[in-house]
Amino acid sequence: MRPKPWPDAPELTARVARAVAARGPYPLAMRVRDELGELFADAEFAEAFGVRGRPGWSPGQLVL
Repeated sequence: MRPKPWPDAPELTARVARAVAARGPYPLAMRVRDELGELFADAEFAEAFGVRGRPGWSPGQLVL
């Protein structure tokens, strides 16, 4: 696994998502991302993954 920070959503995507969410209930996935951010960093799990082969999926993103 190669630890890397979570990607940021493009600004236009974030604006459109917030505009759509303003019309109804704020989606849970957006609230979690906005309030908690990177809750589980990849570096915390790096020792659990091998260094050879294909990179593993981000455990922090999988858990959410």
